[in-house]
Amino acid sequence: MGELHRIGLEVEVERDVFELEPTEWELDDLMRALSGGAARAVRVVRGRVSDEQTDPLSTMLDDFAADLDSVLQLHWLGSSSPDALLAPASDAPRSSLETLVELRELEAHARRLAERLRAERL
Repeated sequence: MGELHRIGLEVEVERDVFELEPTEWELDDLMRALSGGAARAVRVVRGRVSDEQTDPLSTMLDDFAADLDSVLQLHWLGSSSPDALLAPASDAPRSSLETLVELRELEAHARRLAERLRAERL
């Protein structure tokens, strides 16, 4: 048996051709829309894909915290020194130190809340 992978797919949908809302589609609806020309794959969405119907809330929060931690590490590396190897472009927007600290606090809070939810089996 092959490995399972989750991917996000952005699709362009002809509204007047397909009756169901795309957010309500099952896999067979998506396949029918793609093969019938009612939908067209536009791009693969990068990043984490969560399943609200099957993923425990604790897992979703843990994953959110891990993603936030990764982004924050890059921001800290880029702002650590004017000569940093991962410096942002000179005209790129930069987060303030206060914002980075608040985001770090949010990441820590999400991890604590995920742990509490896991203890509650959620």
